[in-house]
Amino acid sequence: MANDAVEDTQAEQPAGPSLLQLGVVGALARLVAEHQKKVIAPKTDGPKAPLIKGYTEGGQSDLVVRVGDDVIGRYKVNLAQPKVVVDEDNEAALNRYADDNGGTEVVVRRNATWEQALLKYAEYDEDSGLIIDTRNGQIVPGLKYEKGGDPTGNLTFTWEQKDAGKKRLLRLYEAGALDHLLKDSPELMAGPRPSAEDSQH
Repeated sequence: MANDAVEDTQAEQPAGPSLLQLGVVGALARLVAEHQKKVIAPKTDGPKAPLIKGYTEGGQSDLVVRVGDDVIGRYKVNLAQPKVVVDEDNEAALNRYADDNGGTEVVVRRNATWEQALLKYAEYDEDSGLIIDTRNGQIVPGLKYEKGGDPTGNLTFTWEQKDAGKKRLLRLYEAGALDHLLKDSPELMAGPRPSAEDSQH
């Protein structure tokens, strides 16, 4: 039945993928990305802990990654460089030194907490076109009203019934029911497909 909906929508738009098809591919991309993050991302930092331990215990600071004679890359322990920093426990002494040597400046700016509270209580008066502070009824200069309803440029995606949507999509994916949608998205087909068990973790 889900395939019927995809085919019906496709019939209405003869050229290119339909909005529904783009949505299905987008949801699948999210699922694959989540799977990759859980399974693959931890492996990218696999050498980190043993290499740092090797550095602290024996001074080994890098690892050349090779397969046979082919060098694939290198991991290197990043070392903090020596530098002079502010001693937070003795900052008062530095402030006195700054006062005596032209290192002090006075900055006047709006209090961020005050501004947040003002914006919370400020309301737009439709009749006058002015912004009013509802706490005291005063007109607030320097604020403007932006009407809502325009697209922000971002989308929010939510899986159906928490993980139910993931499981449904994964079943369709594993059964090959989405292959016709993925002919232009080979990156979603690369490597082993995640199993239903993976989507539950």
